[in-house]
Amino acid sequence: MRKIIIGLPILLLLLVPFACAKETTPAPAPTSQAPPVVTSPAQGPPEASNDDIVYPPGGFTYRANVHQQGQPDWPAVQQTEVTLDALSGTIDIKYRNYIETKAGETRNNIIFLSGRNAPELLDPLQVYYRAVGLPDGITVERDGQMYGGIGGQDRKSSRVALLIHITSQVKPGEYPVAIHLEYEGRDFGSLPCTVKVIK
Repeated sequence: MRKIIIGLPILLLLLVPFACAKETTPAPAPTSQAPPVVTSPAQGPPEASNDDIVYPPGGFTYRANVHQQGQPDWPAVQQTEVTLDALSGTIDIKYRNYIETKAGETRNNIIFLSGRNAPELLDPLQVYYRAVGLPDGITVERDGQMYGGIGGQDRKSSRVALLIHITSQVKPGEYPVAIHLEYEGRDFGSLPCTVKVIK
């Protein structure tokens, strides 16, 4: 019995090197092919645009407003700020008043509205946006809305995404449009917007 117990550790010591040895395979021969092109996740697919609507945790916004460390930034979406004297106070708005695009594309216009200084505006999500002066081939529809602030916590402000569809039949040129704002059946202002269609 003692001979078996003494012999077992010796046998294990002899087997360990074989159990730990790795099988190696020769490296593949180098080829003359170029490495594959990888699209940066921050830039997205080739058809992506800086005014695409994206959905980070804080609430939807333009792709250009989301920054990722180590990735190139998208060109900024140019916006203008206006203040309307309306609803027994003032309403601050930030939006795109000039949009350049090709025919056959869809552009986005987020309207950031703050009604903190308008006591009569009890719910900014009840504001209705109506596009006036649209030429044939251009349509505007509301895509989404939410309260403002981080994660929609500010109930006195809102953000509304408008989709602007330009059919492929629209000829190059500048098309002025007005976006009227209504609340509880009252028209309280309009936002001028020019859509420039390029070749």
